[in-house]
Amino acid sequence: MTARPAFIKSRAAALAACAVVLLVVAVFVVTPVVAAFSAQSDEIDASLQQLGFYRAEIAAKPMLEAELKSLNEKGASVPGVIDAESTALAQAQLQSQMKALVEANKGSVQSMQIVPVSKQGGFEIIAVQCDLSVPQSQLKSLAYALAAHAPYLFVDEASISAPNLGPDDIGNKQAILDIRWTVHGYRWGRTK
Repeated sequence: MTARPAFIKSRAAALAACAVVLLVVAVFVVTPVVAAFSAQSDEIDASLQQLGFYRAEIAAKPMLEAELKSLNEKGASVPGVIDAESTALAQAQLQSQMKALVEANKGSVQSMQIVPVSKQGGFEIIAVQCDLSVPQSQLKSLAYALAAHAPYLFVDEASISAPNLGPDDIGNKQAILDIRWTVHGYRWGRTK
């Protein structure tokens, strides 16, 4: 009868060893595999949610483009803004308009320098600094022509110097004034 309990003991030991092996396999193999699949499932859920957001943004694109087009049209139709397709064209247009204004008032432009563009409320501020000469008798008409110009132009800084005149020349309306001023206008900063 002693053989039976030894057999039961060896069988129990084999079962215990088998249980330990199964436990080790479960801890070191099955658990990481289950965790990997769980993490992968979470990533799939996050990716599906992100895909939903992207699809919603894509669906909203036509409406946003229509709104942008409407805003660009409203901004460009503001009276008195420089109408040009690009900043460089607006700067060239402002330079040529300033030259035409000065020459129409019997003056001459010595130099013109573009001032860096700045932005304000959706508009680009296009500016040039001008050095010019104009007869004293034409200063008033030049200032009026600038104020009445369309698109609207504004003088930021002005420096006017007159030649040294003697007491006999004070009433001379033909004295040539040297003027340096910075003139700016606004351009709608179209967005794309």
